[in-house]
Amino acid sequence: MATECPVVFPDGIGVVPWMVPGGRDIAVATSDIMKKQDVAIWAHHGMFACGADFDITFGLMHTVEKAAEVLVKVMSMTNTKRQTIEPDDFRALDEPFGIKVNEDCLYEKKSNIIGER
Repeated sequence: MATECPVVFPDGIGVVPWMVPGGRDIAVATSDIMKKQDVAIWAHHGMFACGADFDITFGLMHTVEKAAEVLVKVMSMTNTKRQTIEPDDFRALDEPFGIKVNEDCLYEKKSNIIGER
């Protein structure tokens, strides 16, 4: 996660597992996520986001997409990261940015291998 992520979406993002697009099931799953978060990623399909206006929503989607792009580039070069941002460092963003980072999105890493906690 990049520093911008908790600033732009402090509640984190939700992920809907693969479902048939356009059906009731994906709509209900997305609706459940959107009760707590402003972004739902549809696995193997796309993204749904909401915000107060177009500019905020576009900025939100752009930040999610850019963070994913950076991660994909890092993963294409190596399966280990040289450094990570620690949970306390993300918590330090709360006061200066007027946010409350979702604790469910933070975890202590035991490994530098991407995807391992």
